Amino acid sequence: MSQIYDTLLWEYIQNPGARWLWLDKIASRDMNYEMISYDDMTQKGRINFKDIPLKDAADYSAEDVYITAQIYKTQKEKNITNNSVLQEIENPLVSVLTDIELTGVYIDPYRLKWIGIQLEQEITRLQKEIHNQAWEEFNIQSPKQVGEVLFEKMNLPKGKKTKTGYSVSAEVLSDLAKQYPIAQNIVEYRHYSKLLSTYVEWILDILKANNLVHTSYNSAVTTTGRLSSTKPNLQNIPVTDWIAGEIRDAFISRFEEGKIMAIDYSQIEVRLLAIMSEDKNLLDAFKNNIDIHQRTGEFVFATTNISTTQRKIAKAINFWVIYGISGFWLSKMIDANVGECNNYIKAFYDNYPQVKTFYENLIEKAKKDGYVETLFHRKRYLPNLNDSNAIIANAAKREAINMPIQWSNADIIKKAMIQVYEYFKKEWLKSKMIMQVHDELVFDVFPWEEDILQKNITNIMENIIPNPPIPLKADVAIWKSWRDCK
Repeated sequence: MSQIYDTLLWEYIQNPGARWLWLDKIASRDMNYEMISYDDMTQKGRINFKDIPLKDAADYSAEDVYITAQIYKTQKEKNITNNSVLQEIENPLVSVLTDIELTGVYIDPYRLKWIGIQLEQEITRLQKEIHNQAWEEFNIQSPKQVGEVLFEKMNLPKGKKTKTGYSVSAEVLSDLAKQYPIAQNIVEYRHYSKLLSTYVEWILDILKANNLVHTSYNSAVTTTGRLSSTKPNLQNIPVTDWIAGEIRDAFISRFEEGKIMAIDYSQIEVRLLAIMSEDKNLLDAFKNNIDIHQRTGEFVFATTNISTTQRKIAKAINFWVIYGISGFWLSKMIDANVGECNNYIKAFYDNYPQVKTFYENLIEKAKKDGYVETLFHRKRYLPNLNDSNAIIANAAKREAINMPIQWSNADIIKKAMIQVYEYFKKEWLKSKMIMQVHDELVFDVFPWEEDILQKNITNIMENIIPNPPIPLKADVAIWKSWRDCK
């Protein structure tokens, strides 16, 4: 049993993604008690907390401690503290995340500065190109000016109009970019500008004297069960080629002659679908090491001669059908017409029939029980499944379909992190676990520990589920930088 207990984590387990998971909100709801407001204490940020009189600051801080203790007392009386998800996943993970955050990630500042120069040059090039295409100079960072240029001067197909002007959201520009080069250039300009400010400039600003950057991992934020990373968000750094992907090249080992190792779960959500649905065709494909996207493509397109484009479509189908996607939304994802996409989805279910049965049984059981759950018995309550409003009920149905697989995936990576952390402590290894990014764990590897880490961490990650009908698979890459591990 973990010696750490976090009252917030239970609230998150009960209400994932809820925006009211704050101490004062919980105190008001459960105790009918109004806590001292931080905004009142600081006059909505006009006063720095360190300048608040000591007695007032002490009262404010002591109240936080007291209310947390009262919440813990209530949870203990209700026997909540013995919840298996809390004791086996969420609470033990606190120590793991603390260690990762304090360890930090080593950054080569000179490499990162050079990447910043390249980004600045590309941003300047795009700016000139956009101005030439528009036949005038304007502020590309201004949505109002971008809308006026695109929709009034150039007469591009207009999107939605808001109170402040035309919508130039990422979705609007991405649609226009399919036909109009200026829109594609604006998309790239925005992308590179964000990379420069969010990752290059900010990371250089916050680097410590030892060139380490320390992110914060959040366990109680997402609606998917995954961890999120903030200040800076290391999970959103692109994997792409060219300049955007170069940022990862600055993530290197802190050890002389050390390396970066990334171990990534391969096709884990489709494997989980096979395990949980017990579909024979899916299971046989994985048992026989058949390319699952190739196999789905053969089913969908009724041919064994699958092109690269068809394989990409099959890959999208494999991924998105897991989340109960409609033909309409799949058409948005793969840029095809709705009729074709409906046929693709039908072909998927026709050839993986137990998947459809699995989802149907899942919905019926959820309507009866009021919840769905992961392989590790984390529950998601769905009171709206039986709502008389079809829109609300269908939204709950989609949640019911995607939660067991999506959250099982999240629980698997969390359990892997806990076991790897315990393994590191037991073996007194010098290497460090430094990042968790989606389905990937990243390590800073001390020289001569490569082989033992590769073997034992892969073994841990692939055996989180006891006695599965097919194994999980983890791919390993070890190189000098994080970029080269893609």
